[in-house]
Amino acid sequence: MVLSRPSVPFAYIRGGTSKALFFHEKDIPAPGPKRDVFLRRVMGSPDPLQIDGMGGSHIVTSKIAIIRPSEREEADVDYTFAQVGIGNDYIGYTGNCGNISAGVGPFAIDEGLVKQKRPGVSPDPGDVQTQQVRIYNTGTKKVLISHVPTDPETGLFLESGKFAIDGVPGTAAPILMDYSNVIGAALNKGVIPTQHVTVECEIRGKRISYTICDVANIIAFARAQDLGIVGNEPPSTLDKDTALIARIKEVRGKAAQAVGMCKDWQLVDEQSPMLPMVALVSPATSPECDVQSRLFLDNKCHTSMAGTGAICTAACSRITGSVVNAVMAKVNLEEKSTFRIQHPLGMMPIVVETSPSQDQGSTPTFESLSFIRTARRIMDGRLYVPSDVLDCV
Repeated sequence: MVLSRPSVPFAYIRGGTSKALFFHEKDIPAPGPKRDVFLRRVMGSPDPLQIDGMGGSHIVTSKIAIIRPSEREEADVDYTFAQVGIGNDYIGYTGNCGNISAGVGPFAIDEGLVKQKRPGVSPDPGDVQTQQVRIYNTGTKKVLISHVPTDPETGLFLESGKFAIDGVPGTAAPILMDYSNVIGAALNKGVIPTQHVTVECEIRGKRISYTICDVANIIAFARAQDLGIVGNEPPSTLDKDTALIARIKEVRGKAAQAVGMCKDWQLVDEQSPMLPMVALVSPATSPECDVQSRLFLDNKCHTSMAGTGAICTAACSRITGSVVNAVMAKVNLEEKSTFRIQHPLGMMPIVVETSPSQDQGSTPTFESLSFIRTARRIMDGRLYVPSDVLDCV
């Protein structure tokens, strides 16, 4: 039974280690203030608990994906990612979420938005059939390629499988995400928008070096020890350290100012909210991993690792002299195509391949940047609209 109250159709989908509300763009307000009000309200923001909406009070559950058929020749669907602030009124559309992007291909196939079927690539050749979905991300203006496992009888997304990712219980079918075309996602100024592999700045009276890298998402990388932590602390501990969060905000503000994303680093939350992210890296404590990371978004530590954060970290690892390259385990990069990042819930592997032999400080050419995620449609139906936003729909 559908009640007579105003409502919109939606799906609730887990992509990787995040969850999001998925909407057809035609079902929600057009871009502008009404859309902002509507999306914040249905998520339950601003409220630290998001108790009166669909948000789960964490960065990884305060996300929205807006999908429409694409008019571009190179894409099947357009995907707008919205990161909704939790305890504030912020909502941003300029970035992307790698984890949520893994849910876009399955949604597009199941909703009949992919008109031309193209065979995809399976991480397990011969195991399952896959369909390629070309996704234009409106925030970064880049095309992502999703290789989605499909049921041979129905042609719909095949959820079940034997692939496991750290941070998600159980197993599912693997979705290969190709991010090889995401250089300069935020600023379109190349891999290193500052033109300097490392930049020095003063943080609370201490000189530190950081690398700002713009691949998939823009991130400022600094050594964990330079910010006063070991690097293996749980996110809950780091979030409670207000002095640490203040130092991280200063890094983010000064990095944003250095690349022109804000004019005053002290006003970074107002002038450049969310981006750039900050990643504090340290030597891996697991022998299987190459580097350890704690990623910060919206002044909070990510509970695992963002997909775009992993792509950017892997790309940065191949830049000689960068912070990530200096901290990571010493390996022969030309013989190692899988880069493994240790995060609070385990490990995330990224396939990264570059053109051979790079000079000191040069920017490599990336031949492959990809990762594997899983996804699951948790529910769909109608989302009821509170009376205070009725004029938005």
